[in-house]
Amino acid sequence: MYAWRAEIGLINPGTGASMERDFHRFVPDGVGIITTRVPFGGMPSPEGLMEMADLLEDCAKVFSTRRHDLVMFGCTSGSLIGGPGFDQECIRRIERASGAPGLTTSTVLMEGFARLGVGKVAAITPYPDDTNAIEKQFLESHGIGVTGIRGMHQTEKSIADIQPSFVYQKVKELDLSHSDCIFISCTGLNVLDIIETIETDFGLPVVTSNQVTLWGALRHARVGVKIPRLGKLFTL
Repeated sequence: MYAWRAEIGLINPGTGASMERDFHRFVPDGVGIITTRVPFGGMPSPEGLMEMADLLEDCAKVFSTRRHDLVMFGCTSGSLIGGPGFDQECIRRIERASGAPGLTTSTVLMEGFARLGVGKVAAITPYPDDTNAIEKQFLESHGIGVTGIRGMHQTEKSIADIQPSFVYQKVKELDLSHSDCIFISCTGLNVLDIIETIETDFGLPVVTSNQVTLWGALRHARVGVKIPRLGKLFTL
């Protein structure tokens, strides 16, 4: 049987395939991942992200025809763009439509920070400044100090086209002197393969959107697995 340990529904923004690829690469045996897409124009502006979130309930209906351990909205900025508490509204929309427990990336992000004992983060994102300001407000509303949050100002039209080496260089530009964690935000980024390198080089735990989304989904489905190459979070 394919999903003898757990079956997880994943709602993925309509652009890029980084999250689906990362989940299928690292999910342990016996865990099924069923995905669907929520339409998204690809511009992570507050307006574009809110339009995407407004479609969440319709997309979650696809999971209502069979039992799932949970349904995850795999988008960081899209699940917090309405400000503090918006992730819980997204969860309610998912649960109304699917009949399964709902989760979001921003919800399990807070759980991941708590598990690591994180109090202050330095963050990089591929978002515009107005979206970064909303993300900062969301983090701070949950007691996470943000020592800095910077957009990458990338030239690529698609976030999925941003190279891991480019992200690494942007991490090098961060002031990490007052932070106890590096946060790389956006489920569209392809960065799981450099988590271990960044942790080794900079001496801080790294949390990325896809990493923490997978971690949170597995733990809410009561699947325990350690994957050291995905950073300190996956060793605890």
